[in-house]
Amino acid sequence: MITDEKDKFSLSLDDGFPDRVLRTSLYLSLMIIVCSLSYVSFVGTVSVAVGCFISLTLYKTLWWMVQYAVRHKRSEIKGFFLKVSLVKYGIVGAMLLSFCLFFEVNAVALALGLGIVLIVLVMKIVSKLLVNYMNKSINGSSRHIGGVSVDSSKKGV
Repeated sequence: MITDEKDKFSLSLDDGFPDRVLRTSLYLSLMIIVCSLSYVSFVGTVSVAVGCFISLTLYKTLWWMVQYAVRHKRSEIKGFFLKVSLVKYGIVGAMLLSFCLFFEVNAVALALGLGIVLIVLVMKIVSKLLVNYMNKSINGSSRHIGGVSVDSSKKGV
């Protein structure tokens, strides 16, 4: 059993995590759009597709901004973030406004599409925490089997 509460919920993310979130979000978006073709009306399918597109675009832009900030000087970052954020949210706002004005919108489907990256991100982090917790609890409980201490780091054991 784990005795240290600090180690129970440790989370370390590798360099490829943001790209895997983007790829998983893209695949999940495509699956939802294809499934909505047969189960939801055309309006719902278009709303999901637009929401997914906007969500994926916002996530990719945010990841690009973070990579840019890591590579450049600290004094340039604040102004760059402000400019890109104003442009990004202005474009997204214009896209949403024009979509809502010129097309019929299913609000639930649009919200699902807009939240797809957040859903994938939360699922990946929770699953990583759960796997870490399970690995630590198994390692902690298997060291003392039947009252005998087992050292699994030695060869031949």
